[in-house]
Amino acid sequence: MSSLTDDLTIRPLTSEDASDLSSLLLAQSLDYVRFFNPFKFDPPSVESVLAGQGADVFMGIYRRERLIGFFMLRGWNSGYEIPSYGVLIDEKHSGYGLTRLSLKLAKSICKLRHVPRIMLKVNADNIIAKRLFEEAGFAQTGVDAQTGNLIYHFDFNQR
Repeated sequence: MSSLTDDLTIRPLTSEDASDLSSLLLAQSLDYVRFFNPFKFDPPSVESVLAGQGADVFMGIYRRERLIGFFMLRGWNSGYEIPSYGVLIDEKHSGYGLTRLSLKLAKSICKLRHVPRIMLKVNADNIIAKRLFEEAGFAQTGVDAQTGNLIYHFDFNQR
């Protein structure tokens, strides 16, 4: 009998992983990814993002060598002190705690980099994500005037 943890690996993504990441993103139903739009999902766009990541972090979550999710901490490469967190878990693997696992690892990466806080944005209609991030200690700090997305922060100094 196998379990989700059989051959579960998390590792940095590089431009060589662009095809796998693009395939993962494009395989999701439109309803599932309607709130997730950090960049275009076609292979050349994904390759460009991964090739230009610099100090940003893109981590792949693999099960039996198949990409089933990824998370990112972005903004450092653009000069921001506070990174923006984003995550997408394959629709078929949703509900197994992989987003929570990615949040724990993202927080550890930020602690190691001596970052005081993490930022993320959530669509106001994404009730499940809002609840998950609030349970993880994120607090709403504003609203993005351009998109209407809710802005959340996690402050390490208050923990």
